[in-house]
Amino acid sequence: RERRERRERRERRRIETMKATTFVTLALVASLVVVHGPSGVKGQDPSVSIPNVIDLDPDNVKDVLNGMKITMAEFYAPWCGHCKRLTPEYTKLAEMVANDPMMSNFVQVVKADCDKHRSIGETFSVTGFPTLKILSRGIGIDESDSAFDYSGPRDAESMFNKLKSFVEQDKLVGRHEDMDKLAQDFMASEDKEAFLEKAKPETEKHIEGELYYLMMEKIVKKGDEYVEKEIGRIGRIIQKGSITRTKFADMVLKGNVLEAFVVATE
Repeated sequence: RERRERRERRERRRIETMKATTFVTLALVASLVVVHGPSGVKGQDPSVSIPNVIDLDPDNVKDVLNGMKITMAEFYAPWCGHCKRLTPEYTKLAEMVANDPMMSNFVQVVKADCDKHRSIGETFSVTGFPTLKILSRGIGIDESDSAFDYSGPRDAESMFNKLKSFVEQDKLVGRHEDMDKLAQDFMASEDKEAFLEKAKPETEKHIEGELYYLMMEKIVKKGDEYVEKEIGRIGRIIQKGSITRTKFADMVLKGNVLEAFVVATE
């Protein structure tokens, strides 16, 4: 009987030891899931400064989210495991945008610590972390309810491609396929003044045509170099951001239409 009791005690200890070992193993696995992303890359503190990412706070949010750039915004909490796993990809996204001349002119990447600045999260109706939202051009802090959740894959390449699709759509605002062809024919013409006179009835067929015609007049007056110079000037003005919404809208339309006059080079 004593031998049986000793065997039972040893068996109970073995079972308890196995349970404890299993618990520790599960806890370790769980901690690895929290800290590491799907690729096994260790997460990073989302509250640290990231190159090319603007940290939003109550003092700068109105100036940064002024509607003049397409914006990818991350709303996070420093303790959030998912936010930590997103940080390496968000860092890579910002680098990709900064290294692309076209994207850097149109897009900004920002983040907001909603634990520290709860008012910013509340403005965008953030209820979970991390929340990613995209603000198209024309949408700023005052139109926060028009921002929409980004629900696509959260790797840098997928986020970059989504933002690029917004840029491509944005560049077509104010454009018309027929007017684009007319613009290219105009630039190829040896007698632009004569072409301008004949183009008038064609431009009047479309709402967008008025601005195309005005650009043709400017080119006749100032020369072909006006196109590139004016596109550059508009880009610099928009980059500074110190213009009214109305002026901004005018600049976007003008810049887009001028792109139709850019002569393709081999």
